[in-house]
Amino acid sequence: MDKVREQYENWRYPEPALDLDEDFRSGAFDRSDPSLFRRKLWPRQVEPEHLRILIAGCGTMQAARYAYRNRFCNVVGTDISQSALAHQDYLKRKHGLQNLRLHRLSIFELGELAEKFDLIVCTGVLHHLPDPIAGLRALKSLLLPHGVMSIMLYGLYRRYGVYMLQQVFRMLGVEQTPEGVELVRETLAALPAWHHVRSYTKHAPDLDSGSGIVDTFLHSTDHAYAVPDVMRFARDGDMAFQDWMDRHDYSISALIPQAMRIWTRAEKLSLEQQWHLVELIGQSLGMHGFLLCHPERNQSEYRVDFSSDSAQAAWLSYIPHLRPPLNVLSVSNVGAGTPARMRRNNVEFSLDPKEAIMFERIDGRATISQIIERSAIDLPYQDKRALAHKLFSRMNDLDHLMYEI
Repeated sequence: MDKVREQYENWRYPEPALDLDEDFRSGAFDRSDPSLFRRKLWPRQVEPEHLRILIAGCGTMQAARYAYRNRFCNVVGTDISQSALAHQDYLKRKHGLQNLRLHRLSIFELGELAEKFDLIVCTGVLHHLPDPIAGLRALKSLLLPHGVMSIMLYGLYRRYGVYMLQQVFRMLGVEQTPEGVELVRETLAALPAWHHVRSYTKHAPDLDSGSGIVDTFLHSTDHAYAVPDVMRFARDGDMAFQDWMDRHDYSISALIPQAMRIWTRAEKLSLEQQWHLVELIGQSLGMHGFLLCHPERNQSEYRVDFSSDSAQAAWLSYIPHLRPPLNVLSVSNVGAGTPARMRRNNVEFSLDPKEAIMFERIDGRATISQIIERSAIDLPYQDKRALAHKLFSRMNDLDHLMYEI
């Protein structure tokens, strides 16, 4: 831990924003921010309105960002780096974040807080511990019974090239110095286009900074996980796996066209096997973001289920919420039969004209049953219900909507 602490004192990470107003206007966001994704975290409303949030390993700005965007929540940020906490304190004073408290504590010292939390966020921290499971158990002890834990761990397959180069730089004795950073940059620039690391670096904006270079290629401790490892991580930490932060990244429907022969075999796999298949074929997961909760929690509080299409199915009472950032690229034309085109993050998807009519009724208050009744679609009710089931179950599979259950 001393080497890790020294690294983050000398190389402040991530490169921080100087103004949270500008950070907000830029469109930057955290995927477990309750101001945006509360119903993703708690599909059933069992949490209090004013949350107690712990950002464990908050770096230079994450806790301040949560406090800024969730003014009525109490946020605690902890980190081992005094340099990182100093910048968080700067942001706290600049923006008047009276709802933010900062402490210099490691994961294993968090018991000193003597409090428990509704939401614990731990992004990019546990995989740097000598014993990540011990770190997870330390966090679990601070989680309230209805609480949710948002975790990010490195993904294995997309980082293969990173680990090759880490080994190279260790063999060469490259140190965490400005000279070492320049040596890494020079090496990256000279690598052939087919090197495994290329698929990672072109999607890693933090490599523009020296601290990002150090954190990626010169870190002393670094564990990476495939999907089966993530499931084992949750079980070994005595936690229940609640959901992926973005299920689209793990959906076979998003990766494999149903016309391909592989589809009929893939859909027969268990969900965990499907998720693993996606990461093996897609090789696009440089990190895994996921939600954990206590294993004693009733799954009915967080399991969204579209398995039944009967007239009494529970999904008819679900309230769909738009999941930001969601943009309309083009509207549908019923007469011409042209679909609506949408984009969430960098993912585009289409809605046929009848689906678009239903989609337009989503307001965060109406149930799916009410949306069916209010949608001006010239079909018998039973056919409209079948259309709604197909639409909303697909949106759930691709995680384009959040559901209040």
